[in-house]
Amino acid sequence: MSAPAIVMDAVTLVNINGDTVLRDVSASVPLGAVTAVRGASGSGKTTLMQAAVGYLPPAIRRRSGSITVLGQDVLALEPGRLRELRRTRIGFVGQDPGSALHPTMRVRALLSELASGPDGPVELLARVGLSGDLAGRRVGELSGGQQRRVAFARALSRDARILLVDEPFAGLDPVARREIAGVLRELADHDGMAIVLSGHQHEQLDALADHDIRLDRTAPVHPVRRRTPADPVAVEDIPLLSCRGIAVRRAGAAVLADVDFDAPRGSITAMIGESGAGKTTFARALAGLEPGTTGSIRFDGTTIAPTAARRPENICRSIQLVPQDPSSTLNPRRTVAEIIARPLTRRGLRADRDHTVEALLDAVGLSRDHAPRRPAELSGGQRQRVSIARALAHHPTLLICDEVTSALDPPTATAIMNILRDTATTHATTLIIITHDLDLAAHYCHRTVEFRSGTIISTETPPEIAADPELGQLAAG
Repeated sequence: MSAPAIVMDAVTLVNINGDTVLRDVSASVPLGAVTAVRGASGSGKTTLMQAAVGYLPPAIRRRSGSITVLGQDVLALEPGRLRELRRTRIGFVGQDPGSALHPTMRVRALLSELASGPDGPVELLARVGLSGDLAGRRVGELSGGQQRRVAFARALSRDARILLVDEPFAGLDPVARREIAGVLRELADHDGMAIVLSGHQHEQLDALADHDIRLDRTAPVHPVRRRTPADPVAVEDIPLLSCRGIAVRRAGAAVLADVDFDAPRGSITAMIGESGAGKTTFARALAGLEPGTTGSIRFDGTTIAPTAARRPENICRSIQLVPQDPSSTLNPRRTVAEIIARPLTRRGLRADRDHTVEALLDAVGLSRDHAPRRPAELSGGQRQRVSIARALAHHPTLLICDEVTSALDPPTATAIMNILRDTATTHATTLIIITHDLDLAAHYCHRTVEFRSGTIISTETPPEIAADPELGQLAAG
């Protein structure tokens, strides 16, 4: 019997305030198997996986214990030897993989940069369910789900013995999740790799994982109330947002083509579709972040410019986008309180600002203890909630949320969706929710639009979603 790939012995990590981040974690990760790290949002899953590759955020330190990887204590290893171990034996894909990929590099170059295995870029893309045609594209031209799979393929380009993947299924449609799960299973069974992954997709993890590491650090409990489609919500018939002929081209190829879309004030619309179908690109076009967008956008009765740089400041504040991967949009030098307070200051709300920041943190399930922390000291799910709180601080008229619940445990995801729906009800905020979760769409949204190949192919209401066999197959993968 071979020695374990990773051995964690009574690991306790604390932050700069002395608060315990991980307490007395002991576990063994075997080769040739899939190990799932489980726990609520903020329980330390990401911190543990980072520690397993010898990295601790600046505000985190080891109080006791050790982590041995392929026979070496990575938390005590000399920097040069640690770099060599990471480069040759360990693959790691973080929760925000897009931020780790150079946006102007072509996929082919990224996959060739560290390659030591037998597969070329096209073969690596095929292993993660992507077309070889994407090899010639730049990272900035890919959807969030495609970027995640490219990062995964890059990790596979090395002849590693251990692969750690933080939230591999977040932001992927069910078909892509099944493909990724198949790749991970094959790597464990046929290549003898030690696979470590985290996530909140419990059915997927139950089916895939051979072993579990459970983190049960106590987190604040917030009351959760699940709504049903029958909940009365006043929705005006007059569109707040009206789009006609929206199109986006990249490198000569159409990413969006002739998209027409209306959203009444106070409505909640779910956008679904396979990864790469155009959902995120359309969201970015609405927020004015896609150069070269063509077509007409009317907002609150006024035609607005296609790019944010040409829009009045009040329009930019009124349209807020919470991205799928929030890390790149949160200033790493600012504290959580400063990040949330900035839009309040720009709105002229200086009096009682600290109280408002605390109220927004509480609304997204974070405590005042998170206020002095910086983004690097937060889990992926906590960063997502800070991003939502910052968007709400703008008091937007249109709030676009791109896969905001995919990195959250189910109770927290439900609480966040209740908050968003209460915002729509109380303030007549128009919500657009990009998701692969059809149950979420049916419970919280007035209608669902499906994207395919850069255009909208259908619009359905919750009862129609439940009765649509094609959507049922999409959800089941």
